[in-house]
Amino acid sequence: MKYITGFFLSLLLISCNQKKESVVAKDDENKKSDTLEKIDIDKTLYSVYDLSRKTTAIVVNLNEEGTYKGAEFDKTFNDVNAKDSLFNVVENPKTHKMRNFEYYDTLGTYKLIRNKTLENQIKKIIQTSYYVYGTKGFSKITINNVVCGLDECRTNIIAFPIENFDVAKNGKPIFCSKQLLAINYQNSYFDIQKKVRDYDDQQSKNYDYKDNIKTKIFANLGDAYFSYNDDFMWGKDHGKSKCDFPGRAIYIVTKNKPITKFWVDGLDLFGIPCD
Repeated sequence: MKYITGFFLSLLLISCNQKKESVVAKDDENKKSDTLEKIDIDKTLYSVYDLSRKTTAIVVNLNEEGTYKGAEFDKTFNDVNAKDSLFNVVENPKTHKMRNFEYYDTLGTYKLIRNKTLENQIKKIIQTSYYVYGTKGFSKITINNVVCGLDECRTNIIAFPIENFDVAKNGKPIFCSKQLLAINYQNSYFDIQKKVRDYDDQQSKNYDYKDNIKTKIFANLGDAYFSYNDDFMWGKDHGKSKCDFPGRAIYIVTKNKPITKFWVDGLDLFGIPCD
């Protein structure tokens, strides 16, 4: 059984009451409110990863039709690839036509390439900006570039590099949303984290593929707890990393009820299809 799976449900959204940063509301989406609203998680949440020493990006996995407008992203990519042969960067790197794409960043696990046609088409189906949430706070980020990372064995991705995210203030970037989520950053999630790790150990005991990176809880929205599994090394120096399956997840932890995994997203850096 594969360790990383993808699915979507719906996410509870509270409008703005953020501990680490004050936000001035400009529309109803960001006004203070005690009410709960349902939003479509597949159109709202995306993972954020350090893909190299110089590139941190919002990431969409290709070939996952059930999530993130997956079918729409796949169709757009496949249409461009049919004309511009983007997979030549993997299959025939010495013969690819440089006029069709350029290397954006080759320093990380993924050799990121930029194709103007793909960028223009993808920008038609994404937001111009997203709220990026780190381990300590958040910031609104504008999307300028679209790149992709292609591999014969690992998860293929489309990525939107982010700039000017204040890591000192907001911590490591973990995920993003198109709507502002009033998540809370508490000083400690020790008890909840222990319960979640016990749950993970039980759920993954028969998995064929997994690594030993423990789940870290960093924020919550009521009974929804936001987490990551990542050593943040694989993009910078994959040889020193012990993380083959970096991921992000939301767990629902309610008193006297079983823990449930509400949303999960991740990458296969091990290369399960080639094993």
